[in-house]
Amino acid sequence: MKSRRITAIILLCIVLIAGVYYFYKPLTVFTFKVKGFDSIVTPHFIILFKSESGDSIPAVASAAEKTYEIVGKNFDFYPKGKTPIVVFPDRVSLQAAFNWPQDENTQGVYFRGIIYVQAPDVWIDDTEDMERVFFEKGPMVHEYTHLMVDVLTSGNYSRWFTEGVAQYVERQVTGYTLDEDFEVGEGQVYTYQEIMYNFDNLKDVAGAYLGALEMTDLLVKDGGIQELKEIMQLLKEGHSANNIFLQRAPLFQAEGKSQLVPNITTNGGVVFE
Repeated sequence: MKSRRITAIILLCIVLIAGVYYFYKPLTVFTFKVKGFDSIVTPHFIILFKSESGDSIPAVASAAEKTYEIVGKNFDFYPKGKTPIVVFPDRVSLQAAFNWPQDENTQGVYFRGIIYVQAPDVWIDDTEDMERVFFEKGPMVHEYTHLMVDVLTSGNYSRWFTEGVAQYVERQVTGYTLDEDFEVGEGQVYTYQEIMYNFDNLKDVAGAYLGALEMTDLLVKDGGIQELKEIMQLLKEGHSANNIFLQRAPLFQAEGKSQLVPNITTNGGVVFE
């Protein structure tokens, strides 16, 4: 009798865990609606937003659908269902949603199948073309690429890899790279080993990100998107991004030491997700 009770408890736990996993997105959408968020539905997204951000939502919808088409065509990635996008009306509300300290700032975040962004009117001047600027300078391509990596690798990826790929695709699609906004310093440098094994703890965030992009360039070489797709298939099969990098960088491996990447001097405590 005792063993049956234990078995029943274990099965109940499995069911609850599976329920949280499979219903996380609809539960999150429901929660934000309860919190007073409005919503609109596009062909491939459900966008949740506060009423004060309503005027900027067309720019979000346009960027999302354009990103869906471009990334879909390049990676043959067309996720089922509609991807939720939560638009926060200001930086503080986005910080609060993730319990970040007040000195952290980011335009967008990807987490468990959902994209979170600041409303475009928070940081785009009303004299500019909001749709164009949000697509070219905003977080949509970057965060949607995180979703793509997550799905195509079945969640088996390193932080440096997904950040490197997100920047690689962003550069391919919009031409944007972080060095447009951050000056390269000549001080501290990060090794590839530090980026692989200590990415989230590196003080110079932009330096870590640009290092991850450099590592992605080394992985891809001349293979481009097709090479990335093959690497993500290897990750889906259980391989390690770190091991793949070491195997594909023979000079790095033979010398037994890492190459160096420049340190980036940040401004404003910006966090890239």
